[in-house]
Amino acid sequence: MDFSLAIDGFALLTPAEQRAQILATNREAEQYYGLRLTPADAEMLMQTAQKAVRSAELVQFGGSITPKLIRWFLPSGYFGNAYAAQAAELTEAFYQLKGDLQALYDEGGDPDCVLSDNALLDYMYRFYTSPTCAGDAGEMLAQAERILIPAMRKLLEVRAAERKQHQADLGDPELRMLYADKIAQETAEDTYETEYEQEQYDYAYREEMHKDMFGNFTRDYVQDPSEQHTRGTFAEELAEALYRNPALLLPSAQQEAEWMQMTEEWESQDAEAGREAE
Repeated sequence: MDFSLAIDGFALLTPAEQRAQILATNREAEQYYGLRLTPADAEMLMQTAQKAVRSAELVQFGGSITPKLIRWFLPSGYFGNAYAAQAAELTEAFYQLKGDLQALYDEGGDPDCVLSDNALLDYMYRFYTSPTCAGDAGEMLAQAERILIPAMRKLLEVRAAERKQHQADLGDPELRMLYADKIAQETAEDTYETEYEQEQYDYAYREEMHKDMFGNFTRDYVQDPSEQHTRGTFAEELAEALYRNPALLLPSAQQEAEWMQMTEEWESQDAEAGREAE
């Protein structure tokens, strides 16, 4: 979904189509979790999303995040009797975080340094299901704002400094042209024989760090005798990892591809459910 600063709401889908998208999640929710939204719930969620988009000064092309968010958070086990209310609160939290991040993107001017909707939903889910939040959407939002927003600001600053240093290293373009052959010879050697090996190393490092960040956040500071160390909550482990290396905030391309495939399957299922309801 595409976002940019604006004060308009939804641009492409009609209110009826937005409600249908939300109600299409009932098939999975009812089958696996015994939960169901009514048409009135769908109307409330649609209105909630529209107000949240305007409040965050965002414009969204297509439907709201709510159907995807519902599917993402259903396995949490925290929806219970307040299903619609929880979905509404999480929808508001998503757009608030999205608006905060958008302000940083606009200031940073780095289009390659952006958290996708899927990445943001995944972070929200991990906070939401951690013992610190335990299904409290307000606490989840507080944790996300405390950790994700400063980490993104720091990452944008680091990348900007790297670009500035790179430009300084290039020096005067005319001199570089005169000494192009000599510069190319001096910079030809690389630690890695091939670009593929460099990519493989980067990927392995990132996956290992993410495994460390997300590997054990289901309990609060529990001593694990087998590993001989004490692990913290997800929020604390994530904050520490991002402090050491803010680049870990951005998921790997492989992870993004897996999320994309998953959400495309959801959209296909919703479309089928909509056709069956007609």
